[in-house]
Amino acid sequence: MSNISTTTIPPIVANLIIARAGIQRYGQPILFAVGILGCFLNILIFLRPSMRQNSCAIYFHASSWANLLCLCWGVLASMLAFFTGNNPASYNVVYCRIRFYMINFPQYASRAFVVLACLDRFLLCSTSVRQRQFCRANVAKRMVPLATFVCACLPIYILITYGPVNKLRPCMVATDVGYVWEAVTAYMCTFIIPSVSMSILSWLTVRRLRQSAQRVGRDKVSILALYSNHFLNKITVTGKDTQLIGMLIAQVILYFITNMPYISLLLYGTFTANVLESSKSTYRVAVENFANTLLASFFYYCFNGWPFFVYTLTAPSFRHELFVIFTQRMPHQTPSNTRQQNIDYIHRIAPMTN
Repeated sequence: MSNISTTTIPPIVANLIIARAGIQRYGQPILFAVGILGCFLNILIFLRPSMRQNSCAIYFHASSWANLLCLCWGVLASMLAFFTGNNPASYNVVYCRIRFYMINFPQYASRAFVVLACLDRFLLCSTSVRQRQFCRANVAKRMVPLATFVCACLPIYILITYGPVNKLRPCMVATDVGYVWEAVTAYMCTFIIPSVSMSILSWLTVRRLRQSAQRVGRDKVSILALYSNHFLNKITVTGKDTQLIGMLIAQVILYFITNMPYISLLLYGTFTANVLESSKSTYRVAVENFANTLLASFFYYCFNGWPFFVYTLTAPSFRHELFVIFTQRMPHQTPSNTRQQNIDYIHRIAPMTN
């Protein structure tokens, strides 16, 4: 038996198969557990009274729920298929369409909310009162359902064109026109529009801050609720804006790193859709399966599972809010601690609501 396996399966192919199984057995459960915990902690923080009337925090709160849906329909469903040995998406057309629609819809929504948060912070730094009117909680509460509706309409084609196929993915577009349409829409809505929007808005925000510093003739400018890598807080920006620039670049880099490989995989699948499976070598099939698992089933969801840790590492005020949440729930809280927390809340600048 071992002689047959060694002669029919090259060692590099066997290693790819083992690596793919390792991602499914260990990588996905870790990502899911860490991501779910992070999403719930984000939701708790953005539900705090100091955040609920903050326009940018509302966008981040909505994005956390979208990330939660992505992890459940994407990572959890893939885990169940692996551990049970049964993937309904490979034979049930209804489940196939619903699952991939529920993956793409919250993915689009998550990115849309982040772009809206970037726009919110950009307008907040404006000297125009009219532009700052956009940075109100009631405006954000209207924009969230509107963005949700638009993002729900974008992947409607999945409910029509998807079906079980025996190709790079067990469930994908089953028509030739659908391949091209999905590649174009996915590339635009998943990579081009969000990444370009976040990059430009982040750069313009920094530019406005520098202009404000020059205008007031100070070396640093303190603004309310500045966008800091998906987190809304009060940040003091130095003359070189190093901390702010680092936070903005971290967000853009995270998005590029976690989405560009997946887009490349989609383009590869589109351009090789007509290649017969029988014409592919064993090595090529193993590489495609490994890349599909690594990029489409794991790496693609890192943007949904890592925000909490990005916030924690880049925003000290986020760590403070997290600490307050846990200390408030500790049973041995003294009155002096309670008074100190009240003082902290009094001295914290409230978000602008008008």
